[in-house]
Amino acid sequence: MTVPGSARRLKDAQKFVREKYDWILVQLEALPKAQPFIEGGDILFRGEHYKLFSPSPRGHPHFDAELKNLIVPAHPDTLPGRTKRFLIREAREALTNCTQVHAGTLGKTVDKISVRDTSSRWGSCVSRKSGTHISYSWRLICAPPYVLDYVCAHECAHLVHPDHSKNFWGLCDELVDTVKPAKAWLRKNGDKLHAVGAEV
Repeated sequence: MTVPGSARRLKDAQKFVREKYDWILVQLEALPKAQPFIEGGDILFRGEHYKLFSPSPRGHPHFDAELKNLIVPAHPDTLPGRTKRFLIREAREALTNCTQVHAGTLGKTVDKISVRDTSSRWGSCVSRKSGTHISYSWRLICAPPYVLDYVCAHECAHLVHPDHSKNFWGLCDELVDTVKPAKAWLRKNGDKLHAVGAEV
C-alpha cells in the first residue's frame, strides 16, 4: 500500500540531496569525530582527553588523572554499557553537589535532581506543587568543570527567576563568574559532548 503523496515526497527528497550534495558533505565533515566506548578509544572527560582502557573484566571503574586514563574493567561486549554507566554516576555526583551548593546559596531547596541522556537541553528546572525538579544531561561530565558548574548555577537561578530576564542573568553572574566563557564553550563544543559514546 502506498501512502498518498509519499512518492512525491521521495522525489523531492532525492532532488534536494542531488542539489545540496556538496553542502551536505561539508556539514557531515564538520561534525566532531565519534568517540565510541572502545579499548584505547579517546574520550572527553571533564574537558580533557582520556584514553579508555579495560585491562581486566573485574574491578571498579575509575580514572587516573595523572595518566589521563579511564579504567573500566569489563568484557569487550559490556565495555560500552559499563563505561556509560560509570560516566553517568560521575555526572550525577558532580551535578548533585554543584546544585546543592548553588541552591543553598540562594536559600532554596531542590526536591529532585535527575540525570538523563538529552539531546536538546543541558538542563531544565521545573517547579510544581509536588516540588522542584532539576534535570541535567549526563554529558556535562565530559565538559570542563566550570561549564558543568555554570549549568547548575543557571538552573538554580531559575528557582528565583523562572525566565531569562536581566535579573536572571544578573543572578547567574552572582553565582558564578564564568557565565560568558561557559556559554561560549558550549556553543563551540556542544557537539563534541554528543560525540562521546557515539558509534563510528
